[in-house]
Amino acid sequence: MADRDTATGVLGLVQAYVNTVDLEDGFDQFKDPNTLAAWLVARNLMEARSVATEADLKHAIAVREAIRGVIGASTGAAVYPVDIATLNEAVAVSRLRARFASDGRARLEPEAGGVEGALGRIVAAVFASIGEEDWTRLKLCGSSSCRWAFYDRSRNHSSRWCRMASCGNRQKAKRFRERAKTT
Repeated sequence: MADRDTATGVLGLVQAYVNTVDLEDGFDQFKDPNTLAAWLVARNLMEARSVATEADLKHAIAVREAIRGVIGASTGAAVYPVDIATLNEAVAVSRLRARFASDGRARLEPEAGGVEGALGRIVAAVFASIGEEDWTRLKLCGSSSCRWAFYDRSRNHSSRWCRMASCGNRQKAKRFRERAKTT
């Protein structure tokens, strides 16, 4: 779904991670531990010699869906306790610690390596992004079958669908048919 709006910087990383699965067509970039490792290495989140296990894959998918839940919460959806527990577990396992860079800026860095550390870097990106104004522009598509994370570039931040031509049109047509039945 390359034609959907994307964010930049750490918010773009969060969006890209959540969108590693297309819920509508079922395509998941994380087919196995090797594809997970390749994705993390390609984004410099872990070293090339690191390997991923089936347990890492399962945890990475759980973290991805927990982040999707937190993104949804920023637009009024409920946050499930399991999502919060999953993210807190990722923080604990990666051993995220506050650090100051040479420029004086604070950031969270994992002490763990491998996939655990990479997931910690992603959760740290969520943490950093939530504090930024752009966080409210990262939304989930209003279509329950899509839930793609998109960056709302509309002037008044009112976009509800990842793409009006597909999801928005389907939702509007569905509402039209439902109204037509009742009249």
